[in-house]
Amino acid sequence: MSRQVALIARWNEKATDLGTRLLALSCFDNNRFVNGRNAIEDDVMSFESLSLEITTEVIDLLHEYCFILRKLIERADCVAQAKKLYPHQGEESISINKDGPDERKVMLCQKDLWWILGRVIHSQSVVVLGGDTNLLRVYGDGKTRSYSDGYCYVSVESDFDNEVQHILHIPSLVHVFSFSALAIEIKEVVRENTI
Repeated sequence: MSRQVALIARWNEKATDLGTRLLALSCFDNNRFVNGRNAIEDDVMSFESLSLEITTEVIDLLHEYCFILRKLIERADCVAQAKKLYPHQGEESISINKDGPDERKVMLCQKDLWWILGRVIHSQSVVVLGGDTNLLRVYGDGKTRSYSDGYCYVSVESDFDNEVQHILHIPSLVHVFSFSALAIEIKEVVRENTI
């Protein structure tokens, strides 16, 4: 196996792992269980520190996921395909933190995957805005998992922007790659060169 294909295979595996972890954390349900106990039963201080840890981890994982995914797409020579994928296609605005004191309507970033990856990598500021109550598609066959009040919306501002914030929905960002023809093509590149 050539060094290039070995890197592509390694980064593809790493992108899959990071995407899975990012989905798990960003869709963490505050209202259910924390460390095996109902969150309401936990004392407030330990729950707040866990919330901060999760927020920080979501930001770190988002940056790492975007960096690895961009490198993977570059090495696999699939930039043109990444420019055709739109994570928020069909969704321009959405209400976040529904029924909460900080409920608000936000405009989702309508740029392509390649553009978004660059903005996250060069971000000067990433802020977790909150979540929503939704069903998350977690399998290719359409099976879902319900979640509420997660960490799935982030605001990204990069050094390329003049104080313009781009709102991203993390599950859409992960899914647009994971369930795309681009992901299949990258797996095929690895498979063809390792047989």
